[in-house]
Amino acid sequence: MTDRGATGEASLTEQAYAALRTRIVACELPPGSSLTERGLARSTPYGLTPIRRALARLDREGLIITLPRAGYVVSPLDAQDVSELVEAWDLIGPELVRLGLQRLSDGQAQELARLLTEWSPPDIDGEYRLEAVLRFSELSMRVFQILAVASANRWLRSTFDQLSNQMSRLWVTLLKDREVPQQLQRIITRWNRDIAGRRPEEIAEHLPRLIKDSGRAARDLFHQLATTPAGPPGPAAGHD
Repeated sequence: MTDRGATGEASLTEQAYAALRTRIVACELPPGSSLTERGLARSTPYGLTPIRRALARLDREGLIITLPRAGYVVSPLDAQDVSELVEAWDLIGPELVRLGLQRLSDGQAQELARLLTEWSPPDIDGEYRLEAVLRFSELSMRVFQILAVASANRWLRSTFDQLSNQMSRLWVTLLKDREVPQQLQRIITRWNRDIAGRRPEEIAEHLPRLIKDSGRAARDLFHQLATTPAGPPGPAAGHD
């Protein structure tokens, strides 16, 4: 394969990964959905090899589970998963912030400050629209990603990569097209007030507490939603 061909295939793999990740995080492919390489290759413009590589990456990041000789399934997200996820993020998140802020390079500090000026919750207008929730989720992940890279700890960064995808999926599940509970609205408003626009060295005292408060609120809200009757799930995509 020529370098040009390899570059093109890598680009298709990135596109396939980004598209599938968005569909999973947005719950267009809900937890438990069955997927196959050939089914996804037929229903998307990326081709079999990019789809296979994208699925392998999503498996490493914990968003899907590989079933030997049976395809893939989108990882479950039930009450127990959420409790364990929030517990893990309560432990990892504050340490990632502390260590990352200590080790920020000048360039990373400038990029973090720039992101913080853009970082605010989606507008509260009765419901959170999916597009706004996805943008908020993406900006949040980029903020923490800078801190994870700055930590210069590959194990902490690897753990963050896996947790961040699941936390993104959880927040999108909780917020999209829903009225925001007052408890969560207060936390998000405080998050915005205390974090957005501040210089990196000023956020260390705020983020750990907000990580814990928002994580607990997310867990409580998910448990409430889990006990509320819902309509049948939509059809899964990518079947043979």
